[in-house]
Amino acid sequence: MDIPQIKREILMQLPVCFRTVLSDVDFNGLQEVRFRCAKPLMIHTDSGDMMIAENGKPTASRESAYMVSAEEMAMLLAAFCENSVYAYQREICDGFLTIKGGHRVGISGRCVLSEGKIINVTDISGLNLRIAKEFKGCAESILARLASDNEPANIIIISPPQCGKTTILRDMARLISQNKKVTIIDERSELAAVKGGTAQFDVGIRTDVLDRFPKSMGMLLAIRSLSPDVIITDEIGGKEDYFAVKSVLNAGCRIITSMHGYDTKNLSEERREMLKMFDCAVVLTKKNGIPEVKEIVKLRGE
Repeated sequence: MDIPQIKREILMQLPVCFRTVLSDVDFNGLQEVRFRCAKPLMIHTDSGDMMIAENGKPTASRESAYMVSAEEMAMLLAAFCENSVYAYQREICDGFLTIKGGHRVGISGRCVLSEGKIINVTDISGLNLRIAKEFKGCAESILARLASDNEPANIIIISPPQCGKTTILRDMARLISQNKKVTIIDERSELAAVKGGTAQFDVGIRTDVLDRFPKSMGMLLAIRSLSPDVIITDEIGGKEDYFAVKSVLNAGCRIITSMHGYDTKNLSEERREMLKMFDCAVVLTKKNGIPEVKEIVKLRGE
C-alpha cells in the first residue's frame, strides 16, 4: 500500500481550495473525508473524527474549522464527475461515485422520485470520500486454512461495516486467480473499482469483472458465459441472492461472499438459512481500530 501515491491521486482530483487545505493531512490511518454543506470539513481516522482548520491542522474548535460552502460542494461534485455531472447521473442516483484509484464518494441530498424510482439527487448536502486501500497478502492466512488440495472452500465473511470484508475479498480474488478462473460480481464498483474498463485494484490475472451488475443476475450470467471456477461477490442478503448462490453451487462453481453481522448466531432466520450453503464463515471484528479475524466457524454445507 503506497500512502504517498494514494494521497497524490486523491488531492489531484479535488478542487484547488480543498487540495490546499488537505495537503498537510496525514493520510496514514485516514479512512474518510467528510464534506458537508455549511458545516466543518472533517476527517475520520483510525483514532476517530476530527475537524480540519483552514491551515490543514486538526482543530477542536468549530470557529477555527474550515467551513464548506454550497459553491464548493458544487465544485467538488463536478470534480468527482470529471466536469460532466450528467454523464454520472446513474451513479448519483445510486448514491455513490467511484473515482480514480478506486476511492468511493457517498452522496447525500434531496431525492427526486418518479413512479417509485430515484431519477435524481439534487441539493447535494454532503459528500463522503472513503479512502480505498489495498492490503495485498491480507487473505493469505485465511485461504491457507480454508483451501484443500488447492481448492478454496465456499466461504462467507461476516462482519460489521468497516472491518475489512471488501479488502479481504479483493485479495482472495487476486490470490485465487493465480491458478483459477475468477469472476467478480461488483454491484457497487467497490471490489475491483472498474473505471474506463480498467480495474483500479489488482484483482488477479484470471479475473473477470461484471461491474454494476445486480448480484443475482451477475452470478447467473457468469455461470452461463464466463465458466468461472470461483465467483466472488460482496454483501448478499435477499431471497434473489439466496437462489442465485444455490444455482452457482449446483453448477459446480465455488463461491466466496460476505454478509453484514457480528457473528453466525445473531442473524435473521433467513440469513441463518443462507449459511447452510457454505463450508465456513470467517467472522471479522475490530480491535483497537484495526480489523482482525475474530473466529473461523465450520458450517455444514448442503
